[in-house]
Amino acid sequence: MVTTELLGEILAIISAIFWAIGASVYKKGLESTDVWSGNLMRTGFTSVGFIIFMLLKGSFFESLASFYPTLFFWLFVSGFFAFFLGDILYLVSLNEVGVARAVPVSSTYPLFVALWAFLIYREEISFLLIVGTIMILFAIKLISEEENGSKESRKGIIFALFAAICWSLSITILDYLTNFLPSEAVAGFRFMIAFLLVSAVVKKRGFNFNRKAALWIGFGGMIVLVTSNYTFVEAIRIIGSAKVAPVSSTYPVISAFFAAVFLKEKLTLKIILGTLLSVLGVLVVVIS
Repeated sequence: MVTTELLGEILAIISAIFWAIGASVYKKGLESTDVWSGNLMRTGFTSVGFIIFMLLKGSFFESLASFYPTLFFWLFVSGFFAFFLGDILYLVSLNEVGVARAVPVSSTYPLFVALWAFLIYREEISFLLIVGTIMILFAIKLISEEENGSKESRKGIIFALFAAICWSLSITILDYLTNFLPSEAVAGFRFMIAFLLVSAVVKKRGFNFNRKAALWIGFGGMIVLVTSNYTFVEAIRIIGSAKVAPVSSTYPVISAFFAAVFLKEKLTLKIILGTLLSVLGVLVVVIS
């Protein structure tokens, strides 16, 4: 018999696997388009996917009817930091430094979640949190080091770090949102908000569309994002973000594997050690 806690953990594992697959899918799609056009296709396809999902579950109109100004405000803030600003920074980072280096750095968001908990709720800074922070900082140093380091590489690492900060801001709001909306509505409406924001930018910059990009970052991104975001938010709703974070934070290791196998990215010793140290550091932060 599957217990509630086990179901939550299984959903968290599924989200981690699909997040890991997603990094390689986005990188493949960005080979033939720019990050803004890519994110427009990504958020657009995913919004449609979630609308279909909500209609099938019968939660679309029910969720719309339950909206009120404060709830919409926090949905907007969470969607802005997660899928508009955070994901643009992440996609730029993927383009600049590749999956194997961008993912471990961007996955350090639990550290910043802990920071917001201290600043907002005045939670105590434990010894383990300090240890985990040092491990993460050392991991970022390892991953960012390169024999022929360039400004683009350093910029890519910085973008990945800022993506983590944006995601952490979004995640701190999820526990609140899941009290009022079903998981698919929380994820779906945030993507719709992001799609509208990205559309405004692309309207001015121009839309670079082609079939390859639409297939990979559009259709492929929809499958990855609908699955990963629904299972992630549902896992948080069932067992809480504190228990979901340790499981989902393991996805950089899986991403590195996919990057090496499918994208033929070179995994140096520093990248491997940095990835493992990043995952361990995140786990220590979460346990603290």
